[in-house]
Amino acid sequence: MCKNLIILFLSAFLSITTFAQKSAKPANAFEGLVKQAIAKAYPASVLMWEIDAATGNRMSAQFSGVVVTKEGFVLSAAHVVRNDHSYQVMFPDGKVATAKGLGRIAFPPDNMVPDAAMLKLNGDGPWPFAPMGSSYGLLVGQPCISIAYPETVEQRKPNVRLGEIKVLKNEYGFIESSCLMEPGDSGGPLFDLDGKVIGIHSGIRESEQVNYEVPVDTYRKFWNALTKPADYTSLPKDSILLDALANSKSGPGIALKKDEVKQFGKADRNTIRTCVTISSTLDGRMQTVIGTLIAQDGLPGKKDPKSTLIISKNSMVGTDAEISLAKGGWQEFGLKRPGLQVIARDKKHDLVLLKLSARMGEEAVSLKHAKADSIAPLELGTLLLSQVNGTAVWGALGSQYITLPPKSSYGYIGAATGLKGDKLVFTIVQPNSAAADAGIKVGDAVVQIGNTKPEDELDFVKALTGKMAGDTVTINTIADGKPVQRTVILKYPPQRKSNHPAEHFAGGKSIRRDGFKDVFIQDAIIKPEQCGSPVFDLKGNFMGINIARLSRTSTVVVPAAALRKFVIDNLTK
Repeated sequence: MCKNLIILFLSAFLSITTFAQKSAKPANAFEGLVKQAIAKAYPASVLMWEIDAATGNRMSAQFSGVVVTKEGFVLSAAHVVRNDHSYQVMFPDGKVATAKGLGRIAFPPDNMVPDAAMLKLNGDGPWPFAPMGSSYGLLVGQPCISIAYPETVEQRKPNVRLGEIKVLKNEYGFIESSCLMEPGDSGGPLFDLDGKVIGIHSGIRESEQVNYEVPVDTYRKFWNALTKPADYTSLPKDSILLDALANSKSGPGIALKKDEVKQFGKADRNTIRTCVTISSTLDGRMQTVIGTLIAQDGLPGKKDPKSTLIISKNSMVGTDAEISLAKGGWQEFGLKRPGLQVIARDKKHDLVLLKLSARMGEEAVSLKHAKADSIAPLELGTLLLSQVNGTAVWGALGSQYITLPPKSSYGYIGAATGLKGDKLVFTIVQPNSAAADAGIKVGDAVVQIGNTKPEDELDFVKALTGKMAGDTVTINTIADGKPVQRTVILKYPPQRKSNHPAEHFAGGKSIRRDGFKDVFIQDAIIKPEQCGSPVFDLKGNFMGINIARLSRTSTVVVPAAALRKFVIDNLTK
């Protein structure tokens, strides 16, 4: 989204006209409208999966939808819904219901066009709902909001993403938006700034800017047909146009004045010197990542007036680390290239604390006022600015605090064990695995792993539970009749390969992208080498650092309060 958010501001439509004309701070007014729309639309945005009607057992992957009437009619995508099948429906407030699949319109052979489907909640209601707007009269550049459930985040509350309308009608009849999507978002709603549904998520291309939306007017036109449990392989004849489209039509686009636009860059100008580029040797090659400058002001302990602290992403900072400035050179400070010392590494949270032998206090970020409280739901949609090599990358706060289990970053040994008589031996050792690198071979007996003397395969697995990639374990073995102690450096588990476009976006995912606690998500497009960069709100308040690109839709941010704790814990040792 990044640069497109700036375009988004310039393309504001009728619903923000009054604010843009009267407010001295149009960016804040726009942000307020976004938050109001989210507050209206959020309760009706639901998570779903198919269930066995008799047992309630889950039968499918997750997908998204939106309730659009108090009676419980739900809009979703045809490629994830089957008529007359049963579904579990989860609301953001934790309420759980069931629904029945109704009509779906999908043309062969791929059944992806026009991709409209409807469900009906079981029970009388009234249900939380978001009213349908209209896709008629939308404008290119018009702001829009996604509230859906991306699969990689795998939370019971939806993520918020902000974007704009890019194409009104493509060759397939879809709207295209810049609201990022991935599997799990299918069927989720696209809203306008009034909190009304204007589209339903359908599909994507590799570019983050290409996201297909089923126009909500498709559901309006074929409402009667969709309320019946039927498969339509061509457009139904039974159609009705709900409401007068003129009542929902968007007004003309209003461009903001140039002097008002300048205010959007205020946070950019005030924070441009808060980060540096860190170069180091990692796995035998040169690696770069961003580091955030941290002021010593407000921190306990003795201050060193000739140094500056830096926080970055631990797994991307290797040996022989050096830094360069985002803008300008060291000569501005009357310095030669200063030294850089690693003070502490925290593998669990993937943080590294370094000390720079140069004073950059005015540019550094203060942790003095970092708050320890959780992000309130009403702050969803807060506009965020990430400083990356002197470039502002815009995004929106998409979640409350969440925990991401280590699905892709747990310590992987690449070997299996089994009992052979009364001995536990290695039965499989994968080539180029952590076990193979340590010299372990099939047939070697396991005597001890860490502090555990395993008696069976389960004990061996338990001894590795909780270990992360990069952790070291000691394994005592008997090899060729002789006792041998092996030092094993655990690796990342094999990465699943997929041809889905969600797995092939520019820059890709961070290698270490999960295993975090109490982090939040934003939708800024941050590449792996841009992690460690600082994140600010419109007022210039420091919000945290980008720690990982989790997926096509999501960048993970470690909050400022957690960074403050990390710094204090390691300065007071």
